[in-house]
Amino acid sequence: MAVFPARDRAVYTAQDSSKSLCIGRTAVWRQELQTQLLSRHELELAKHRLRADSTYEQDGHLHSLRLMGRDSVRDSWLWTDTIFTLTGPDAGKLRRFQGRYYLNQPTDSGNKWRVERLEIDGWRVRWQTFGKDTLRLLALEPATVHYQRQHGALTSFKLTPEPGAQMRRVGRYAGLWETVEQYQRRH
Repeated sequence: MAVFPARDRAVYTAQDSSKSLCIGRTAVWRQELQTQLLSRHELELAKHRLRADSTYEQDGHLHSLRLMGRDSVRDSWLWTDTIFTLTGPDAGKLRRFQGRYYLNQPTDSGNKWRVERLEIDGWRVRWQTFGKDTLRLLALEPATVHYQRQHGALTSFKLTPEPGAQMRRVGRYAGLWETVEQYQRRH
Protein backbone atom coordinates (compact mmCIF):
# COMPACT_ATOMS: atom_id res chain seq x y z
CA MET A 1 0.00 0.00 0.00
CA ALA A 2 1.24 3.51 -0.77
CA VAL A 3 -0.57 5.21 2.17
CA PHE A 4 -2.69 4.34 5.18
CA PRO A 5 -6.40 4.46 4.32
CA ALA A 6 -8.12 7.63 5.56
CA ARG A 7 -10.59 5.62 7.71
CA ASP A 8 -7.76 4.41 10.00
CA ARG A 9 -5.71 7.62 10.20
CA ALA A 10 -6.17 8.97 13.70
CA VAL A 11 -4.69 9.47 17.14
CA TYR A 12 -5.19 6.48 19.43
CA THR A 13 -4.61 6.95 23.17
CA ALA A 14 -3.42 4.37 25.70
CA GLN A 15 -5.41 3.68 28.83
CA ASP A 16 -3.12 5.81 31.01
CA SER A 17 -3.67 8.81 28.66
CA SER A 18 0.01 9.80 28.66
CA LYS A 19 0.83 7.69 25.58
CA SER A 20 -0.61 7.78 22.10
CA LEU A 21 -0.12 6.07 18.76
CA CYS A 22 -0.61 8.31 15.73
CA ILE A 23 -1.38 6.89 12.31
CA GLY A 24 -0.84 9.44 9.58
CA ARG A 25 -0.93 9.23 5.80
CA THR A 26 2.61 7.83 5.43
CA ALA A 27 3.90 7.24 8.98
CA VAL A 28 3.14 5.79 12.40
CA TRP A 29 4.63 7.38 15.49
CA ARG A 30 4.35 7.16 19.25
CA GLN A 31 4.07 10.07 21.62
CA GLU A 32 4.46 10.05 25.36
CA LEU A 33 4.07 12.89 27.80
CA GLN A 34 7.17 13.04 30.00
CA THR A 35 7.14 14.92 33.28
CA GLN A 36 9.50 15.56 36.13
CA LEU A 37 9.20 17.56 39.30
CA LEU A 38 11.99 20.00 40.03
CA SER A 39 12.68 22.29 42.92
CA ARG A 40 12.94 25.98 42.09
CA HIS A 41 16.59 25.75 43.05
CA GLU A 42 17.25 22.94 40.51
CA LEU A 43 15.52 24.98 37.83
CA GLU A 44 17.57 28.05 38.62
CA LEU A 45 20.76 25.95 38.43
CA ALA A 46 19.68 24.88 34.94
CA LYS A 47 19.51 28.58 34.08
CA HIS A 48 15.83 28.72 33.23
CA ARG A 49 13.89 31.77 34.20
CA LEU A 50 10.66 30.87 35.81
CA ARG A 51 7.42 32.69 35.34
CA ALA A 52 3.98 31.48 36.32
CA ASP A 53 3.75 29.41 33.12
CA SER A 54 6.67 29.37 30.73
CA THR A 55 8.29 27.25 28.06
CA TYR A 56 11.80 26.54 26.85
CA GLU A 57 13.40 24.35 24.20
CA GLN A 58 15.99 21.68 24.96
CA ASP A 59 17.24 18.84 22.76
CA GLY A 60 14.54 19.57 20.18
CA HIS A 61 11.71 19.28 22.71
CA LEU A 62 9.47 22.12 23.83
CA HIS A 63 9.26 21.99 27.63
CA SER A 64 6.41 23.50 29.55
CA LEU A 65 7.00 24.68 33.12
CA ARG A 66 4.22 25.01 35.64
CA LEU A 67 4.41 26.05 39.28
CA MET A 68 3.16 23.27 41.54
CA GLY A 69 3.65 25.03 44.83
CA ARG A 70 5.97 27.54 46.40
CA ASP A 71 9.08 25.45 45.88
CA SER A 72 8.33 22.97 43.10
CA VAL A 73 7.91 23.11 39.35
CA ARG A 74 6.54 20.51 36.93
CA ASP A 75 8.58 20.24 33.71
CA SER A 76 6.61 18.51 30.89
CA TRP A 77 7.51 17.69 27.30
CA LEU A 78 6.23 15.46 24.53
CA TRP A 79 8.56 12.62 23.51
CA THR A 80 8.03 11.38 19.93
CA ASP A 81 9.34 8.27 18.17
CA THR A 82 8.59 7.32 14.56
CA ILE A 83 8.09 3.56 14.44
CA PHE A 84 7.28 3.29 10.74
CA THR A 85 7.48 5.45 7.65
CA LEU A 86 6.71 5.00 3.97
CA THR A 87 9.03 7.83 2.90
CA GLY A 88 12.70 8.73 3.19
CA PRO A 89 15.85 6.61 3.39
CA ASP A 90 14.34 4.17 5.93
CA ALA A 91 11.08 3.72 4.02
CA GLY A 92 9.25 0.53 4.77
CA LYS A 93 6.56 -1.42 3.01
CA LEU A 94 2.97 -1.41 4.18
CA ARG A 95 0.83 -4.45 3.57
CA ARG A 96 -2.72 -5.29 4.58
CA PHE A 97 -3.63 -8.92 5.12
CA GLN A 98 -6.68 -10.42 6.85
CA GLY A 99 -7.72 -6.99 8.14
CA ARG A 100 -4.35 -6.21 9.76
CA TYR A 101 -1.60 -3.81 8.71
CA TYR A 102 1.90 -5.27 8.48
CA LEU A 103 4.67 -2.69 8.89
CA ASN A 104 7.76 -4.06 7.15
CA GLN A 105 10.90 -2.08 7.93
CA PRO A 106 14.34 -2.97 6.46
CA THR A 107 17.07 -3.63 9.02
CA ASP A 108 20.62 -2.33 8.90
CA SER A 109 21.85 -5.53 7.24
CA GLY A 110 19.58 -4.82 4.28
CA ASN A 111 18.51 -8.37 3.58
CA LYS A 112 16.30 -8.74 6.68
CA TRP A 113 13.09 -7.06 7.71
CA ARG A 114 11.59 -6.15 11.06
CA VAL A 115 7.86 -6.79 10.96
CA GLU A 116 5.29 -5.29 13.29
CA ARG A 117 1.57 -5.19 12.89
CA LEU A 118 -1.37 -3.02 13.74
CA GLU A 119 -4.62 -4.77 14.44
CA ILE A 120 -7.44 -2.25 14.21
CA ASP A 121 -10.78 -3.40 15.55
CA GLY A 122 -13.32 -0.59 15.38
CA TRP A 123 -12.10 2.12 17.78
CA ARG A 124 -9.26 0.00 19.18
CA VAL A 125 -5.79 -0.67 17.85
CA ARG A 126 -3.21 -3.17 19.07
CA TRP A 127 0.43 -2.57 18.22
CA GLN A 128 2.14 -5.96 18.02
CA THR A 129 5.63 -7.36 17.43
CA PHE A 130 6.89 -10.87 16.84
CA GLY A 131 7.12 -12.75 20.10
CA LYS A 132 10.41 -13.90 21.56
CA ASP A 133 9.07 -17.39 22.33
CA THR A 134 10.46 -19.36 19.38
CA LEU A 135 8.85 -22.57 20.67
CA ARG A 136 5.56 -21.23 19.28
CA LEU A 137 7.05 -21.49 15.79
CA LEU A 138 6.89 -25.29 16.17
CA ALA A 139 3.10 -25.07 15.81
CA LEU A 140 3.57 -24.00 12.19
CA GLU A 141 4.32 -26.43 9.40
CA PRO A 142 8.12 -27.10 9.32
CA ALA A 143 8.46 -26.01 5.67
CA THR A 144 7.02 -22.61 6.61
CA VAL A 145 9.82 -21.61 9.03
CA HIS A 146 13.48 -21.14 8.08
CA TYR A 147 15.89 -20.50 10.98
CA GLN A 148 19.14 -18.58 10.73
CA ARG A 149 21.78 -19.22 13.35
CA GLN A 150 25.19 -17.78 14.14
CA HIS A 151 27.53 -19.58 16.51
CA GLY A 152 24.68 -21.90 17.47
CA ALA A 153 22.34 -19.07 18.54
CA LEU A 154 19.14 -18.24 16.72
CA THR A 155 19.56 -14.79 15.13
CA SER A 156 16.48 -14.61 12.92
CA PHE A 157 13.81 -16.61 11.22
CA LYS A 158 11.98 -16.29 7.94
CA LEU A 159 8.38 -17.30 7.38
CA THR A 160 7.58 -18.52 3.88
CA PRO A 161 4.07 -19.92 3.92
CA GLU A 162 2.50 -21.26 0.75
CA PRO A 163 -0.61 -19.43 -0.46
CA GLY A 164 -3.83 -20.78 0.96
CA ALA A 165 -4.04 -22.69 4.24
CA GLN A 166 -0.43 -22.06 5.34
CA MET A 167 -0.77 -18.32 4.70
CA ARG A 168 -4.05 -18.14 6.63
CA ARG A 169 -2.57 -20.08 9.54
CA VAL A 170 0.44 -17.74 9.83
CA GLY A 171 -1.83 -14.69 9.67
CA ARG A 172 -4.26 -15.95 12.29
CA TYR A 173 -1.79 -17.62 14.63
CA ALA A 174 -1.90 -15.35 17.68
CA GLY A 175 1.06 -17.16 19.26
CA LEU A 176 3.48 -15.37 16.93
CA TRP A 177 2.53 -11.90 18.13
CA GLU A 178 3.00 -10.03 21.41
CA THR A 179 0.97 -6.92 22.08
CA VAL A 180 3.24 -3.98 22.91
CA GLU A 181 0.40 -1.60 23.72
CA GLN A 182 -3.32 -1.17 23.17
CA TYR A 183 -4.90 2.14 22.28
CA GLN A 184 -8.38 3.65 21.95
CA ARG A 185 -9.25 6.03 19.11
CA ARG A 186 -9.88 9.62 20.18
CA HIS A 187 -13.28 11.00 19.28
